[in-house]
Amino acid sequence: MSERKQSFTLIELMVSMGILVIAIMSLIGVYINVIGTRGRTTGQLNMQEDGQYMMSLIVKDIRAGIVDYASYGGGDCGTIAGDDGLADMLCLLDFDTDKIRYRTTLSASGTCDAARCVIERCETSACEEDDYQTITMTNLSVERLDFYINPVSDPFTVGSDVYVHPRVTVVLRLKSLIEKSGEERELVLQQTVPQRYTYRK
Repeated sequence: MSERKQSFTLIELMVSMGILVIAIMSLIGVYINVIGTRGRTTGQLNMQEDGQYMMSLIVKDIRAGIVDYASYGGGDCGTIAGDDGLADMLCLLDFDTDKIRYRTTLSASGTCDAARCVIERCETSACEEDDYQTITMTNLSVERLDFYINPVSDPFTVGSDVYVHPRVTVVLRLKSLIEKSGEERELVLQQTVPQRYTYRK
């Protein structure tokens, strides 16, 4: 008697291939999910680090300078509005009589209508339009930047009846541009910083 050769039938081969394809597709799905999660986590970490950097730069300037009250109202800094002291720009002076200015490219309504809005900083004696430099990282968009200045008038002028030490509350909302459209993460930072010095030397 001759022995029969063992071999796979066509049906067995197709079933094996089907199981292999399903296993590979499952692994690809897991891999894509892991990569997506990693990208979102990286975006959030970068947004937190970059947001803290920008906030620390603003805080350092507030503590090392004084609020430039003279430039609000009739100067180049717009106005300090309402009792809450909301200002569109942060205007400071350092002790070398240089101006320090912070502003954004947000629209007049306070929202980002462009693909990306940024914070701009200037530190010169004049702060002309060309003196402003962007301090926002390329993978972030600024969705809100508000400065609340308290008190709304200089407490260190003769005849002032305000006895509150100047302080600035900074509210910053950022959006990460790393994620796909519709999945962007946002981060809100807020800090109240007192002006360190009470008069100019």
